[in-house]
Amino acid sequence: MSTLQSQSTSALLLLLLSLLALRVTGSPASAPLVVAVGALPALLLVRAVRIVNQRVDHRWVMLLSDTGAFAVAVTLWLLVRGGGVHAWQIYAGMFLFASFGAFYLPAMRDWVAGQTTGLEQLTWLNAMLAVATQASVVVGWALGGVLASSIGIQASLGLCALSYAVGLVLQFVVFVVINRAPLRKSPVAAGSAGPGAAEPDTSGEGRPSAAGVWREVFSPRRLGLFTAALLLMELAHTLGFSMFVPLLTGGASDRSWIAGTANACFALAAMISGVLVSGGTLGRWTRARVPQIVLVGFCVQVVFGLSAAHPVWAICLYAVVGLLSGGDAALQSEVQDRWRPAGSAQAFAVFGAVQGPSQLVGSLLVAALLTCLSVGTVYLGTIVVLGLGSGLVLVLARSRAATASPRAEAPV
Repeated sequence: MSTLQSQSTSALLLLLLSLLALRVTGSPASAPLVVAVGALPALLLVRAVRIVNQRVDHRWVMLLSDTGAFAVAVTLWLLVRGGGVHAWQIYAGMFLFASFGAFYLPAMRDWVAGQTTGLEQLTWLNAMLAVATQASVVVGWALGGVLASSIGIQASLGLCALSYAVGLVLQFVVFVVINRAPLRKSPVAAGSAGPGAAEPDTSGEGRPSAAGVWREVFSPRRLGLFTAALLLMELAHTLGFSMFVPLLTGGASDRSWIAGTANACFALAAMISGVLVSGGTLGRWTRARVPQIVLVGFCVQVVFGLSAAHPVWAICLYAVVGLLSGGDAALQSEVQDRWRPAGSAQAFAVFGAVQGPSQLVGSLLVAALLTCLSVGTVYLGTIVVLGLGSGLVLVLARSRAATASPRAEAPV
């Protein structure tokens, strides 16, 4: 519940920052720039995030992270209330907001992993965490769209800050008062992954060298094509979403309800999809047809981009995209499973080292294109090149893996 409340408020603040940047600058390029600025902390704070999460209890990291986000929301509210907010202040606020978020997400995921006793339980907990995340998007975006359209951005920022304050009290009660979380980790907790480690040494992974992990993850002769498919899919979603608000609102605050409703419907459909494909016959069917589902999902996004001027049709299409997002989750799970020989934790680290700069460069490129092309044109180009490209690369990767040695298909 504390995670749902925190992420709902963060989703609300992210929407308000995008709307505020559009209002102050009057340019659709401001939304991708907000995303680009938000990508910087993940690159600059990698070492700091690792050190803090090794030494400080994860619950305190989440609590202090939300305290910083609360300070950002209050500061922006005061600036807007004073009538003197500038574009650079919005970008600085996004940088600080993303900096605190860079500490929150790893702490939350490590804490969840530490409560599990096996891979199956970890999978289900991650599925429930994903459902909570999508539910927070429903609450944050739906509420944000209605608030911005009805009471304005200034009052919405005030309510956002108040929501952070309520969440801080809730987390303090749950983490500190009830569970008595220590500020610093104990030597045992800091030195091991705990009884629920997702990557126990019994898997035979060992500790490959950094160069060996890079080769395993990115070499086209090994797992490079699978990694490329995941990277293209993540970039397609991130860059496409950076244009989501200007695409549906055209910069008009009174149309923000369209963006909020569309993303809320997407999140509801994604929650249903996540539950359906998490196991059973439908889950097996989905995993066997991941490339086709990914391609169909991005084709629907192309139609969505062409129909952005029609609110009801666009909302319905984006809900269909949410229903097909189970293919995206299956693609991510497949790639993570194939990363195991290289060590999942180290593979995630090197993947993030490439994903962060790619997201930053892509956001800047999108912002540059929006200065000379329409939002719809750039959005469609992004989905066609990156989204459909990820599905095609996955088809190629699977075909090559099918003709490779049986080691690639051996059970983990």
